[in-house]
Amino acid sequence: MASEALTVAEFIELPIIKAGLPELVAGEEGLGAEVRWVHSLDVPDVSDLLRGGEMILTTGVSIGSDAAAQKRFVRDLEAEGAVGIAVELGFAWHRELPEPLIREADRRGIPLVALRRGMRFVEVSEAVNGSLLDTGHALARRGEELHHNLDAIVLEGEGAEVVLAEVSRRIGNPVVLEDNRGELVACASSTQTEAAIVDAWSALKWPEGMSGDAEGAIALPVTVRGRIWGRVVALQVEGEFDRFTSIAMERAAVAVGLGLMRGGEEDELRARTRGNLLFEVAAGLVDPLSAARRASTLGFPRRHGELVVIAAIWRPDAEAERDWSELLAPLRAAMAEPDRPALLGSRGTAMFGLLDRGTKGSEPDELAARRRIAGRFHSALERHGVDPGQAALAISGSLESWDQLGEALVGARLAAEAGAVGPKRQWHDASRTEVGQLLLSLRGLPELSAFAEERLGPLLEVGGERGRDLLETLEAYLHCGGRKTEAARELGIERQSLYHRLDRIESILAVDLSDGDTVLALHLAVMIRRLLSR
Repeated sequence: MASEALTVAEFIELPIIKAGLPELVAGEEGLGAEVRWVHSLDVPDVSDLLRGGEMILTTGVSIGSDAAAQKRFVRDLEAEGAVGIAVELGFAWHRELPEPLIREADRRGIPLVALRRGMRFVEVSEAVNGSLLDTGHALARRGEELHHNLDAIVLEGEGAEVVLAEVSRRIGNPVVLEDNRGELVACASSTQTEAAIVDAWSALKWPEGMSGDAEGAIALPVTVRGRIWGRVVALQVEGEFDRFTSIAMERAAVAVGLGLMRGGEEDELRARTRGNLLFEVAAGLVDPLSAARRASTLGFPRRHGELVVIAAIWRPDAEAERDWSELLAPLRAAMAEPDRPALLGSRGTAMFGLLDRGTKGSEPDELAARRRIAGRFHSALERHGVDPGQAALAISGSLESWDQLGEALVGARLAAEAGAVGPKRQWHDASRTEVGQLLLSLRGLPELSAFAEERLGPLLEVGGERGRDLLETLEAYLHCGGRKTEAARELGIERQSLYHRLDRIESILAVDLSDGDTVLALHLAVMIRRLLSR
């Protein structure tokens, strides 16, 4: 294989080009320029089509017949970084290239070649570009370019996921990051779904240890602070591996290792990958069998007892919405028990969890079991300086199979969302439909917002601090079930102040808060407003 760059002069001497009877008619001083790529071009506007270093093949039909257009064509190609032009005679010009084109190419030092015999441009491009990609120079150049790109990604704090995506795009195949336990941490592909990547990765048969490649894969170890943390794996599912694939994976291993040295990067990757699976199951994008298989790659074995789903969402009045990824490792440790794994993942302000409750009947008191789960969840938050009251936790009933998982995840998410805008509880029962869940399932209906506006409109129009105080008072009164002493205590005001505010609310809304139907309607309106504002 060639180890040096292909120059324009060498390009003209290639056998496939010599077959076209090439004649250099201008731009001799540019013959030493490096040809990075061969590009056929028959459009007048070359902007955004080239990256630099291209040898242009053209019939000339789009250049134009007037001198100004011919000069502009050469000038535009120079501006885009082209290094030479080869024009096939017999289309725009039959015997000789026009003088304005020749003079402009000569003036700018761009080699201009007349091809006096017809040739198939696609065959030329395939042959020459294939050769270029296989040269040591081209490989080094591509490797160096990728190296700079990955360095920039890491320095900008984008992390391992973006590194994997960039490498996957460059090599045309999926890339996987796994830890030294063989668990999948992250993956990337521009064309393959995560499920397809996991299937291909799971099917690989590796030699013992963390060294060596499996058939259809290339793996490089990822080192973090002097120890082997895991490895990056390229999967041959789209196209054949080439020499550049190995170079790219070496660069990827270094960049991922640097990214993982940042605090929290590993937790974020695991959180998103596990979250992706659980959120996709909830959306109906993953069938039960695939879900079980993917979960096993993330450390949740297929052999398990009854399943329990949890979901948690930060309340809107939380002092600050924490990144769940920071908390998933301690939460997972707290929720898992001996021989009972836990799978937790997050996306945005929401967290999903999948727990193993053990064999059927091992915990006959399901209510006590769910209370115990909630207790471990809240204790873990407290140990990490988080007020448990800032998060709404929902817990499902027991599931006997993966077929029930999708519905359970949706129910838990709705229960947590509804709980986040309702009264604070230790946990919310996702196995039964609460009013808030029912309203959330109907939130797409315009009648809901219209109902809330009709009932609360005059109070909302008060505005300012006074309006906020009155609305907060109404919400507290309704959430406390009309118990005034409890509502005053929750608001931190005297009972007399509460009575005064309630009188003002009745006057503004023209209602009687002692009427049961009125209280029900206002409570629904308040809940709708809170739910729709998230």
